[in-house]
Amino acid sequence: MKDWQKGIYFIAGSSTEEVMSSPMLEVLANKGLEVIFFTDPIDEIAIQNLTEFDGHRIQSVTKEGLEFGDEDNVVEKKRGKLYAEKFEALTSWMKTLYGDAVDKIKFSSRLDTTPCVLVTSQYGYSANMERVMKNQAFSDPSKKQEHMTAKKTMELNPRHPIITKMLDMVEADKAAEVEELALLLLDTATLQSGFTIEDTASFAKRMYSSVASGLSLDSVELEAEMEVPEEVEEDEEDEIDDLDLEMDDLDDVEEEEAAVEEEAAVEEEAAVEEEAAVEEEAAVEEEAAVEEEAAVEDAGHEEL
Repeated sequence: MKDWQKGIYFIAGSSTEEVMSSPMLEVLANKGLEVIFFTDPIDEIAIQNLTEFDGHRIQSVTKEGLEFGDEDNVVEKKRGKLYAEKFEALTSWMKTLYGDAVDKIKFSSRLDTTPCVLVTSQYGYSANMERVMKNQAFSDPSKKQEHMTAKKTMELNPRHPIITKMLDMVEADKAAEVEELALLLLDTATLQSGFTIEDTASFAKRMYSSVASGLSLDSVELEAEMEVPEEVEEDEEDEIDDLDLEMDDLDDVEEEEAAVEEEAAVEEEAAVEEEAAVEEEAAVEEEAAVEEEAAVEDAGHEEL
């Protein structure tokens, strides 16, 4: 522990990864302060009965009144007053916009790079305790149990450019242009601080609107549905394929039969030609025999 450290700090959550990434630890990490991680549900319940140890106050880093011990209280008080005066227009507008979602808006000493977080009162439930109590076996989620719902304080980081830009917009009477972003800022702080969002539909709508804005979309109207070309049913396709195969087989048979018929016709034509040649040869021989016989007769007559 540091010599000037006033308290023993702890943070509770559902896992080590969750608490290590919490924005509540930003300044504590910068100052090199040690923080105890409570990741078992019974841890935070048990520590409520131990408020001090060895002269050091045991303090949750997710609740109001966080002090480190090295700050100048006089300077910090003056700085807080100056911030309150500078951002009065923004905080008043945000409180009106958020309504009962936040109990009050203050300036944070625990934030470095995060624009805002939600913390709870010293004696109220933390975000982790609220989650644990809501998950009890006999809790009734259908009924809103006020004693299990922590009153939330929004702590702003007055040095963050998001906060200073929103102040400029509000002072320039352009608050309507950043209203959705301010609500999205609250949603993000709610989740990052360990709480749950009740109105998830509105949160989703704001997120999609932010995405559309980031993509520079002029309109979010849906495009016309794509035209789907007509397709033959699978069974019909199978039948057509079978029919095609049958037709192919039939064509093969017909081609084979035609080839056989053509071969038979060729053989028949050759036989006819051969028979005609034999007949022609016989006629020639017969004619030659007649001529020879006539020649013999003529020779006999000459001898007489």
